[in-house]
Amino acid sequence: MNSYLASILIFTGINLISVLGMFLLMGLTGLLSFGQVGFMAIGAYVTAISYMRFGLPFGAGLLLGVGVSLLVGLVIGTVTLKLRNDYFALATYGFAEVIKNVLIYFSGYTGGSMGVFGIPAIVTLPMVIVIFLAALVLCRNFKVSKLGRNSLAIRNDELAAKVMGINTFKQKLLVFLFSAVFGSVAGSLLAFSTYYIEPNMFNWSKSVELIVIVFFGGINSLTGVVFAGMALTLLPEILHFGAEWRMVIYTAIIIVTMIYRPTGLFGRWELSLSQILGWIKGRRKSAVGRGGQGA
Repeated sequence: MNSYLASILIFTGINLISVLGMFLLMGLTGLLSFGQVGFMAIGAYVTAISYMRFGLPFGAGLLLGVGVSLLVGLVIGTVTLKLRNDYFALATYGFAEVIKNVLIYFSGYTGGSMGVFGIPAIVTLPMVIVIFLAALVLCRNFKVSKLGRNSLAIRNDELAAKVMGINTFKQKLLVFLFSAVFGSVAGSLLAFSTYYIEPNMFNWSKSVELIVIVFFGGINSLTGVVFAGMALTLLPEILHFGAEWRMVIYTAIIIVTMIYRPTGLFGRWELSLSQILGWIKGRRKSAVGRGGQGA
């Protein structure tokens, strides 16, 4: 496979892993968060520094990044999840900015605004595909489980969910930690696929990108989020749009979607394995029928 195409597909897969975390948080639970990019930064820097400076294997560094993200997520979630949704969004934005400034301040370890260079490209396309598929299965199982139904109840009416006996704070904290893990893993993979990382790779526009993907695909459709993530990640690469046009495109997408499709392109629709198998069987039967007619 062409190395350029492989790198684009790797980046797309990494982006989708982070998007799945945002889907759990925003799509299922209704929590608008700008902090996902902060967990991506934690995963990327912890894994890169542990590998470059302390000689830990990539896998161990990835797990260490997940552990640090869980610890930070537990602290941040405990403090912010009791806030109203709009204040929670502002708090997570502040968290992401704090992480970015911490990375710049501790330049002795992080390289400051210059970042960390010389990271080996360990991440491969098969590795990203396997991790993405595992994350996708986890998200799907979470959505159809009791925990997923609890999250949907909170998104639809948190007060009613409390009356039904759901511990809304514990449920939101659990989802927040799940989202942090997905973001951390995506950040670790990103660091070892781009040769270097620097703080501006994890600014607020990245969080906006993830939110737009979930909103555009459908806040309650895992299928829609995956298709939207692929489309909106690949489109700028295919058409070679400059970075300055990306936010213009995302803004236009939000406006058009809010006017004509408030629930996102896919709404609540999901593509199931039985539908795929039925489509394949239908194609085979039609091919056999055409072959019989030709004979």
